[in-house]
Amino acid sequence: MSEKDITRFLQILGLSKREIQVYMFLAKSGVQSTSFVAKRLKMERVQAYRTFKKLQEKGFIEATLERPTRFTIVPFETLVDNYINAKKNEVSNLTDQKQNLLTAWQSISAPESEYPVAKFSIITGKKKIHSKMLSMIEEAKSEVIVLTTALGLIQEDIAGIFDAGVVPSQERGVQFQIISDIAMENLKVVERIDRNINEEKLNYKLRHVNMSSKFFPRFLIKDEEEAILYAPFGNEASVLNLEDEGLWINDKMFISVLKAFFVQMWQSGVDASRRIEELKSGISLGETVVIKGEEEAWNKVTKILDNSKKDIVIITSSQSINRLAEDDPLIKYFKKGLKVRIMASIDLDNLEPAQKLASHYEVKHVPISYLTMMLVDNKHLFMFKMPPLSDLGTETAFYLPDTFYSTDPSQIERVSEMLNDIWKRGVDITEISSQAGTKLPTVEIPTTETIANLVEKMLKNNVTSVLITDHQKPIGVINDRDILKEIVEKQKNPLQTQAKDLDYTPLILLQGNESMITAMEHMAKHDFKRAAMVKNGQLIGMLTEAAARQRALEVKA
Repeated sequence: MSEKDITRFLQILGLSKREIQVYMFLAKSGVQSTSFVAKRLKMERVQAYRTFKKLQEKGFIEATLERPTRFTIVPFETLVDNYINAKKNEVSNLTDQKQNLLTAWQSISAPESEYPVAKFSIITGKKKIHSKMLSMIEEAKSEVIVLTTALGLIQEDIAGIFDAGVVPSQERGVQFQIISDIAMENLKVVERIDRNINEEKLNYKLRHVNMSSKFFPRFLIKDEEEAILYAPFGNEASVLNLEDEGLWINDKMFISVLKAFFVQMWQSGVDASRRIEELKSGISLGETVVIKGEEEAWNKVTKILDNSKKDIVIITSSQSINRLAEDDPLIKYFKKGLKVRIMASIDLDNLEPAQKLASHYEVKHVPISYLTMMLVDNKHLFMFKMPPLSDLGTETAFYLPDTFYSTDPSQIERVSEMLNDIWKRGVDITEISSQAGTKLPTVEIPTTETIANLVEKMLKNNVTSVLITDHQKPIGVINDRDILKEIVEKQKNPLQTQAKDLDYTPLILLQGNESMITAMEHMAKHDFKRAAMVKNGQLIGMLTEAAARQRALEVKA
């Protein structure tokens, strides 16, 4: 403590400014006469004698028996002990009189209202505000919600506000919701709080909301019964600034409005763990953009994949499966330990590439083939457009112009739910490649049907492939991709070209115990480059010329 603190205490004991001056001089210089003190303090002799007399009467100085008389102070420690004892006596007397005072008060005061009365009080000073917050947290029964700024989070952490909630959370199940502006200045504090929440399994939830002003109002609400609203006082705010002003209030209407504001901010907030990762990785969170250029889009894709830590989920078109298998951009992430799931419409043209991909990744057949999306770590969403007809022969797995990218949590959540639902409904690639259970197309088209009518029926029945028949006997299948090739690349007139003139995949119908050898012989006889094998009305697999040749070599060996 300083000399100022001693001076304040002497004022509390009832000394005047001049009396304190004399007492402090005697304390520093020792036993002295009145005339000596008056001369040194430049006081009139009469005034000095009067001051010494009062100090002696109050018991602060004592006189010697010598002539001339000199004076010395009563030890300061004695003064402190006397003050403490006096206060103890006051408390003891007040305790003894408490019941009498309360009885007297009840006899003269009006009865309390049946309805609760809204009250408020002004609290000045950060220490007093934090003390009130701590008591509110200790008394909480169900929930505590806190909204604070980046600077406020540091100040409240120093005051032990967040640590105070550990016992109520663990022992009484009190739920804590905290909103703060999480920035580089408080990142270490947030990381520690987030780590404690996970390690101690606290009933805490912490979210980030961007607050542009350091003077953003802060508040704490306890059980929807009472709240404290506080903010820095003055033009500057710092961690050490003690000049805050707070408003404590128990008005239900005011608290409900305050909580509604909190709920609205909570819904737009971001989980603290996501914000921490954004600040540490430098990748923006909540970003939604359309990336025009191919190079810029691919740089974004590779940056996100390079920083990925958990999984990659892709839903793509049937033709993209071929390009993924040819130039696999995901293999290095698979080797890094990431889980990769791929969904696409598996048809006769992409069955073998899909099987190749399935050697590393989880692959499923789904009846969707008109969009390509990629979700990385359930945090980064890419959506790729379908290439125009003029770019159908593009060599990359993703069509990059006008790539949509987002880290908006609300969009991510909806897309994640959709992809998980599609995945659950999908058919595993192993069931398609090794199980006799894949049905042939349900829509049949005679060989004399024109391409225009064929496409019309596909759209009407919402299918991606059709069964071509000759005199009601199935002879082949064709999908939407092959039809586009016929129209665009070979420039066939859809109004004049018939189904029999299309480059469809022929069917080989295996009867009884006929094997793949029979299918290979049939392919060689009719010079088929590829064929679909059908047995008992079920599509059991696709055989290409290369695969048939390889199989023949295995049989000869």
